[in-house]
Amino acid sequence: MAKRPRNQNKAAAKPAGTGAALPRALSAGSLLVLTLLTATALVVLCGLGFWQVKRMGEKQAFLTRLAEQARTTPAPLPEPARWAGLDLDAADLTRISLAGTWLPQSTATVRVALPEPKPGTRSVGGFGRYLVTAMRLDNGAVVLVNRGFAPEPSVAALPAPTGRADLVGILRKSEKPNSFTPVANPATRDFHVRDPKGIAAALNLSAAPFLVEAERQPGALALPVGTDIAELIARIPNNHLPYALTWFGLAATLAGVFIVFVRAGRRPRDE
Repeated sequence: MAKRPRNQNKAAAKPAGTGAALPRALSAGSLLVLTLLTATALVVLCGLGFWQVKRMGEKQAFLTRLAEQARTTPAPLPEPARWAGLDLDAADLTRISLAGTWLPQSTATVRVALPEPKPGTRSVGGFGRYLVTAMRLDNGAVVLVNRGFAPEPSVAALPAPTGRADLVGILRKSEKPNSFTPVANPATRDFHVRDPKGIAAALNLSAAPFLVEAERQPGALALPVGTDIAELIARIPNNHLPYALTWFGLAATLAGVFIVFVRAGRRPRDE
């Protein structure tokens, strides 16, 4: 009697549950839930993308307005009677003119780190301080003026200005500290953000709820170095397009994964 081969019909004797897992057909309920969740996520992702596109347009219009202001006659400083109701968000970075008398004993500093200037450019950067001195206007009101930036080693050697001055500058709203901002030291008049209210309190003054950054004269680099409107515009980020592309890319990826998964789930499992 011939012997039966040992490997004959071995595949047929393969235990159940072994081998490569095959996709299981999705039930109607599971498909509905998955579709609703994916649709919701797509709406959110696309909404964020379109919101970034809208913000990109707003930021570009804002930067264009600043560039146009730099080429026009500065607006007069708002009257003190309007300060309490002034929309500082809308007025921020407005180019203005003012005149008054310096209060040299009322000076504070704001520590800052500016980007290092590019080779060949007439600019300053690195660690230093903004020098903020109070100015009494002709109407008796007080405004804090950021006279400009000075590198840390030069700060102590720069005297506060005296006498009368006529200035062109940029109105700036207060700056909010973040979780990494060091605590200010009002006793030494040492701050780390633009804080008109805090600086005025440290100087024992009642002052405007904003600061004015003195505008740099073309080609002038005498310390402290005032604000250059072109450099200021260049430092304002406009990264909304990459953010929009990121959100739209995530939405497209999610849609692709959903389609592949559903197609695979609709195939019946081979027995």
